[in-house]
Amino acid sequence: MVAVITYVFWIFFFLASFVGMKYSRSRNKKLFFQNGAYKAFVVSTLIMIVGVLLYFILPATAVDLSSFKLHSDEISIALSKASGFSRYWLKSLSIFTELNILGLISAILVTGIWWFYLRNLDFYNREKLEFSILGFVLGAFITFFTFPLSDFVTSTFSIEYSTNTFYNLFVYSFLGIGLVEELIKLIPVLIILKFTKEIDEPIDLIYYASISALGFAFIENLLYFRDISGSLVIGRALTSSVGHMIDSSIVVYGIILYKFRKEGFSIIPYYFLLGAFAHALYDYFLFEDLIFFFFASFAFFIQAWAIMINNAINNSKYFDYSVHYRHDLVRFRLALLLSLLMITSFVLNAFLVGREEALFAFMGSLLWCSLLIVFYVSYASSFDLFKGFWRPIKISFRSPSNQSLPGTRGLSTLTAIFTENTIIPQNHVGKKIKLHCPRFNKYLQDIFHIGEGKIKERIKLVSDRGVDPDWFVVKLDTPLSVTDDYNNSAILIKVQSKYLSLVHDKHIRCFLKLIPTEVNPLQEERSSEYISYGAIMINGHDYQYKGQN
Repeated sequence: MVAVITYVFWIFFFLASFVGMKYSRSRNKKLFFQNGAYKAFVVSTLIMIVGVLLYFILPATAVDLSSFKLHSDEISIALSKASGFSRYWLKSLSIFTELNILGLISAILVTGIWWFYLRNLDFYNREKLEFSILGFVLGAFITFFTFPLSDFVTSTFSIEYSTNTFYNLFVYSFLGIGLVEELIKLIPVLIILKFTKEIDEPIDLIYYASISALGFAFIENLLYFRDISGSLVIGRALTSSVGHMIDSSIVVYGIILYKFRKEGFSIIPYYFLLGAFAHALYDYFLFEDLIFFFFASFAFFIQAWAIMINNAINNSKYFDYSVHYRHDLVRFRLALLLSLLMITSFVLNAFLVGREEALFAFMGSLLWCSLLIVFYVSYASSFDLFKGFWRPIKISFRSPSNQSLPGTRGLSTLTAIFTENTIIPQNHVGKKIKLHCPRFNKYLQDIFHIGEGKIKERIKLVSDRGVDPDWFVVKLDTPLSVTDDYNNSAILIKVQSKYLSLVHDKHIRCFLKLIPTEVNPLQEERSSEYISYGAIMINGHDYQYKGQN
């Protein structure tokens, strides 16, 4: 028990140290824990501590929970003798006749958590509840057609798991599983797209694809949860259910690009195959017990999913900078719900195998579960709002440094892929700010000293180095002392460090560009048309300079 407590202590000690460091640097300490991620950390930590304390009141040995398992001898006997259509009918029916009631409750909890997450994504024009339920029901119902389709593909191509690595990936996992299941999950989306008018913005396609995937995962969870364990519940909540939503989102992303970005029709089958292959990779890494590659690829696909969602939001016809995504609320509640599910899984395990074994299973999964929860709360719940912008998903391979150790030379590529696909929100449009000239910018001192302004618009600038989407148009309250060749009431700024906050940080350094009079920044994207003017400092509108009342 002492070893367990020590293990838990060090995990939360390092996390608490990070949060404490951020808190000590904040200029608005009263507002610090209004940030959903930090508030979630505190609450989740308390939940984990309370959960571990439950150890002392949980049963020391396993409790017989067989009464929660349903069973029908009649269906089982009939299924063993059936063939053709009746076999598939009975196999589908047996999902409910061989049901584990605790498994059903767990499946409902898992579905409810991700339902909450999805419902908050479509914040410009939320989908009607009845169509959301329809998408879920269709996704669950269509799952039963996986049985005959999978058998048909398997028998037609004589597919079975082998010792051949490439065969297992491209035939067994891709052709036998990925293509079949992604086609099945796509059907409810196509039905809603064809027969309703609900899908009128990009995020709707991802929403209904994910809802359909949740329905599919719900039925699949009922099968897996027949022989339930707490570790299985939290594992499928954090990986399998999310994996289904990610794969389905990749599949429909081609439709999004075709329908809303006007790309060629070939983009649709391309993304369908890509989504099926992502599904195949997920299964293949688990089949081969390649845990490192599983989590590395899963982290990448979570980031890719977040970028696809972000792009869909940015290109909504209802896009409005004044309508804010409730990211703090979503972060907090998502972390809270997933933490509670972890504790629920621990308690369930204690009844199934006894508290000692349940505690060690909980400790064994605590680190990776906590990291995944942090990943969802941080990277899958933060969106960078930029009207009309399509952010690319980047996969870049870097040559290893000569100074890299032989065993670590691939880390630079993995790190690059992770950092380049991390979304760091720059949601500043509409905010009032205070600006001042830094002492080291002698040129700016001649035309501007201190003043206020409002961030009016976000633009991208294009240069030989690529596209830079992080420039903002600032309308100044105090005009610049410039000639008629330049706009004296507006400037362009770009925050040098994306990680800084107008609420918690002060004297944030920004790149500065002056706007020539004849140039409209909402139309001109060429960076060379603007005049670089060094750096300028900004603060939040509530910041008080010394000497100000």
